[in-house]
Amino acid sequence: PHSSLPSVPLQDIRNTVGNIPMEWYQDFPHVGYDLDGKKIYKPIRNKDELDVFLEKMENPEYWRTVQDKLTGADVTLTDEQVELVQRLQKGQFGDVNFDPYEPAVDFFTHEVMIHPVTNRPADKRSFIPSLIEKEKVSKLVHAIKMGWIKPRKPKDDSPTYYDLWAHEDPNSILGRHKMHVPAPKLRLPGHEESYNPPPEYLLSEEERLAWEQQEPAERRLNFVPQQHRCLRAVPAYPRFIHERFERCLDLYLCPRQRKMRVNVDPEDLIPKLPKPRDLQPFPTTQALVRGGRRGLGCSDDGTVRFWEVSTARCMRTLPVGAVVKSVAWNPNPTLCLVAVAV
Repeated sequence: PHSSLPSVPLQDIRNTVGNIPMEWYQDFPHVGYDLDGKKIYKPIRNKDELDVFLEKMENPEYWRTVQDKLTGADVTLTDEQVELVQRLQKGQFGDVNFDPYEPAVDFFTHEVMIHPVTNRPADKRSFIPSLIEKEKVSKLVHAIKMGWIKPRKPKDDSPTYYDLWAHEDPNSILGRHKMHVPAPKLRLPGHEESYNPPPEYLLSEEERLAWEQQEPAERRLNFVPQQHRCLRAVPAYPRFIHERFERCLDLYLCPRQRKMRVNVDPEDLIPKLPKPRDLQPFPTTQALVRGGRRGLGCSDDGTVRFWEVSTARCMRTLPVGAVVKSVAWNPNPTLCLVAVAV
């Protein structure tokens, strides 16, 4: 018996990332997560432009195949979905049975009535000031005069935080100089620079040997993280003077200069394209449509040529030795036979 319940697929790969831009997953091998929290990996795509072109020529369903952005898989549209897309492109309604020209129902009469629908007299409160509102206003005025109600303080728009390294000392000579560029600040210390870093920041024996074999410029860290039981057991830093000296060399040997940037509109860099009417003559209407996959033609040089309709490529040339007057295909599709009249 036929069941009215929808068929449930064996593998439900619905993406649960929600309504987000799918460009966020562009650099990842997956496109989201399914209902079980497992990653939905992108399908393997190793097709170049030639493979895509061949698939376009050989696959008859290529024109109705689209890519699902949520799963990355190719989906072939059904006839109902293609018909729905065509109706929406024409500006029609999505539902076929919807009639936009249903007869309108006139709920109100178009005839002018002599008497009004209701002849109820207007209320007294509609043209006399309200005594209750007057009493409320008088109470508020008295409370403000007595100081019971204070007006709201204006909001302070100044931010509670500030950038410590944004500006130099304004009283210094360099701080008052308009073209002065302050020196870049040093990177703040991280977990590996702590006197008691977490275990994952400590170097193993293999990592320590690799660090010693590297060049000083290739090392990720210029020191080896060490662990001490307390702050009192931390010795003096042996590389303090050396690092201060390198810092002074960087500030002295790396001059800073402010360059004025020219504001150029990107639209001005694009060349002006000519108008289409200046490029005429060119074909503007479709005058001839050929069906089928193969075409047959003849010429005055005594040859018969077989053409591929989709690509306009000459597949074969047969010399007949005389001027061809007419050619014809055999109407029987099971037998490929050509008749040539010379």
